[in-house]
Amino acid sequence: MDLWNATSLGRQTFDFESLTATQQEKFIQFMNNHFPPAIYARHREYREKALHAMNTMRKALNGAQQLFPSVVHYGSVNASPESLKDHAIIFTAGGEGERLRLSLLKQGIPAEDLEDFTKATFYLPDFYKKFGTLHINLAMVSSLCSKYNITIPVIVTTGPKDSITARVIPEILKQYSNFGLKNIRVIEQDERLHLTNDNRIVWQAANESIIPVTNPDETGGPLMKLKDKGDSGESVLDWLNKIGCTRSIVVQATALYEQRLLPMMASGLKGHDCLAVGILRTSFPEKDPFGTFVTLDYGTSQKTVILEQDVRDAMTRTIVDTSGKYYLPYNTGFYAFDNDLLANDDLPHFATPPKEILPHIERASKIGYAATDIVPAAKNPVILAMDQTMFGVLKTADDLVMLSELGKRYGLDKVCMEFDKRQ
Repeated sequence: MDLWNATSLGRQTFDFESLTATQQEKFIQFMNNHFPPAIYARHREYREKALHAMNTMRKALNGAQQLFPSVVHYGSVNASPESLKDHAIIFTAGGEGERLRLSLLKQGIPAEDLEDFTKATFYLPDFYKKFGTLHINLAMVSSLCSKYNITIPVIVTTGPKDSITARVIPEILKQYSNFGLKNIRVIEQDERLHLTNDNRIVWQAANESIIPVTNPDETGGPLMKLKDKGDSGESVLDWLNKIGCTRSIVVQATALYEQRLLPMMASGLKGHDCLAVGILRTSFPEKDPFGTFVTLDYGTSQKTVILEQDVRDAMTRTIVDTSGKYYLPYNTGFYAFDNDLLANDDLPHFATPPKEILPHIERASKIGYAATDIVPAAKNPVILAMDQTMFGVLKTADDLVMLSELGKRYGLDKVCMEFDKRQ
């Protein structure tokens, strides 16, 4: 049987012997219910593949000529809302925002006011009805549907089952009647065991329970979840195909942006199988932390990738466009793609740089999927270059006022008022 016992789980768990007999029994029961040996073995295999892929990526520049990728400037794209007709919009809202929560506590926000806290739903100061970024994004899509008589399917992704986001976000959707959207679904991310560098499970106390340390399966997890057929036998991608939706746009639910961006992304995707939004650099310092779009030419093949700071080299920072004015664009985390691109192939397993498991344990990579890997999977990708003033992303408490002001500048407060009147 695929079940743990004290001997087998003890061999694979860090500091298992420190647990009392009662705690060990509770931990064994939890692991058998959620992460039996077969799932642990699968996560261990995924970890090995992800670490191999990380090492391979570090060698990606070997034998390759680095080229400026195919770029279209936002000013040359027709931002027609009608172009969204066959597109779904995916709002990734799984982050619980621990960094933001801690910064709010430092500003004096009482802890009891943050009990149901999620980053995407926390209110913006002095904004209409104290809406958060997710509320505003959904009201904006609702406005597009109403104004242009189109139906845009929306998928909101949350954290794993039993996470705060998986509980709070459906409650908000119910409170606002799904923001008037006809086709909307909520999907929960999967989670992975956060294993040590020698592949052992780590336990932690949670109230009266003993549970393993886990992590959501990273930025690409929501995309892979679109393929999950679950108990119904129909995946979200199957559903989208059934209702005639062949392309998807992925945006962070913690971001606000000009109302024309989504139509721009849809229009810019035409003739391509993937579009990523980037910002053209006017300089490229060595310590620039952002992921970089570049096309790698191996002689017989080309692919556009996103190079992280630890992979790029001095040559990467010298490449400019034909005007000689702009350096390689950096990534914003906004993507659009043909659904077939994801349906026909899985994203590779991805390893983060070493992250804390628990304070007393050596840091180890988290394993999951990276949304950035949708770009190299494409045969004909394009980068939509937009201006940095066209969007903002919520990271810490210092960003709340900035986003509130941006939302008003973009006219999103009026969009929210109009939505409220339609309710």
